[in-house]
Amino acid sequence: MTFSDWLLSLHLLSAFALMGTIVLFSIIIVASRGVDTPGATLSIGRIAAVGTKTVIAGVVGTIVFGIWLAIERSHIEVWSGWVLAAIVLWAIGSETSRRAGNEYMRAKTKAEELEAAGQTGPNADLLALNRTSRGLTLHIVATIAFLLILIDMIWKPGASDLAAIRPDNWNFPLLIHLIGAMILVGGMLTTATAHVLARGDERKLKLGYYSLLFVAFPGMILTKLGATLIWSKESPHSLIGAAFPHRDDPNWIMIGGTVLDGGGGLLVLGLILGWFGLRRMDGRENDFLAKVPVLKKMTGETLLKLTTIISVVLLAGYVAVIWAMGAKPG
Repeated sequence: MTFSDWLLSLHLLSAFALMGTIVLFSIIIVASRGVDTPGATLSIGRIAAVGTKTVIAGVVGTIVFGIWLAIERSHIEVWSGWVLAAIVLWAIGSETSRRAGNEYMRAKTKAEELEAAGQTGPNADLLALNRTSRGLTLHIVATIAFLLILIDMIWKPGASDLAAIRPDNWNFPLLIHLIGAMILVGGMLTTATAHVLARGDERKLKLGYYSLLFVAFPGMILTKLGATLIWSKESPHSLIGAAFPHRDDPNWIMIGGTVLDGGGGLLVLGLILGWFGLRRMDGRENDFLAKVPVLKKMTGETLLKLTTIISVVLLAGYVAVIWAMGAKPG
């Protein structure tokens, strides 16, 4: 591994931290639109607080390591049009994301005031703050700006040496792969954060589970689809063969394919355990659970704790894969 490889890995990790957190914030925004009580607002706000830290790391890391990488690599110039476009879009996305966060922070402040005054019931003003149209618009603008950076990084408009890096017909599958991977990481980040912070809070447990089901799982499918379409263009194997790692594949392909496939099985297991856990917490017993000795004695919270462990393990595995995609060991 060269120093340039390390820079690329850190740049990619920062980009995934940024886009994964954008996905997390999107989930929170949707989940908060019907929230009108101080307790529920503050509960969701604790998940957002973790996202605030990761998005700052992502915003700073992408620009620092990105510019450093452009300086380090001889075939990239900082003043190239596509690099300058990325910097401008980064500035737009960062500022609108910051302002969106400030808008939604008003709901947290209001919830704290209401709770301090002993008002724990529904509040129309709090609901309006959770549904802020200005905050939603700013978040959408930030999301579009960061997505445009991703497109700019892939197509590199005006770059004369792009053909030497990869053929044009690889770009769209790569976009599918990266968008899917960022959705997957964002959904898994939300699940892991919500469940770790839950401590029996049913709202957080449900938010984490549905993030796994409706965000991380579709993201995994898109990731796998994009990866297969890309690798089939370079691999000696057929399209179906390229969907699975082989011994003659490069190490980084083996790492990525193994984690994605094995992680897919774990993700499905987490969904099954979490589904049973939620049903048991809601008092809806399942005949299947009663027939499985290992599961019949477990509480709903215990089953969801297993889902939490799986989500944390998978998140760590995906971080390792992102590093491998940049460093390409071996």
